[in-house]
Amino acid sequence: MNKRATAIAAAALMLSSAAFAQGYAGAAGGAAKLDFDCSGTTTCDTTSAGWKLFGGYKFSPNWGVEVNYLDFGKATATLDTGTGILSGDVKGTALGAGVAFFAPFAPQWYGVARLGVASTKAKITGSFGGFSGSDSETSTNAYYGLGLGYAMSKNLSIEGAIDFSRFKYAGESVDARLASIGLSFSF
Repeated sequence: MNKRATAIAAAALMLSSAAFAQGYAGAAGGAAKLDFDCSGTTTCDTTSAGWKLFGGYKFSPNWGVEVNYLDFGKATATLDTGTGILSGDVKGTALGAGVAFFAPFAPQWYGVARLGVASTKAKITGSFGGFSGSDSETSTNAYYGLGLGYAMSKNLSIEGAIDFSRFKYAGESVDARLASIGLSFSF
C-alpha cells in the first residue's frame, strides 16, 4: 500500500472514532454484601443496601473508559463478652477507574464487562460499655463487573449489574459485591 492510501486510511479511522465518541453517566442501587466470617458473634448481618455512580467515555461502539464510586454497604455484628455487648460495623466504599467493554447482542440489548483498579476504604466503627471509636484503612484493589442493559431510547438505558471488589483491614481481606439496577444516560 502506498503512503497516500495509508494516510487516507489512518485519517478515516481517526475521523470515524471521533465521530462515534460518546459520554455517558449513570446511577444504580441495590443489594450489597461484605463476606465476613461471622463465627463467634451473637448477631451478624453482612448484607445491606448499596449504590454506585459512574461516568465514562466510549471511544468506539464497544470500548470505553470510565470512573466510578461504589458504596458496598455495611456489615454489622454484636458479641456478648459476658461483661457487656460489643457492637461494630464495617462500611466499604471504592473509587475506581478502568475500561468497559460493551457487546450489543440484539437491537436494544447489550452486555457490559468492566475491569479496573480502585482505591477501596474499609471503615470500622465499634462500641462497648458507653465507649465508641472508629478506624479505617485504604488499599488499592481490582474491581470487575458484568451487566445487562436495555436501551429504552437513543440516550437512556436501564442496566442491571453485579460489581465485585475487595477490602483490606489489619492484614485481613474481605470480598464485596453489589447487585444493582439503575439508569445510564448517553450524551
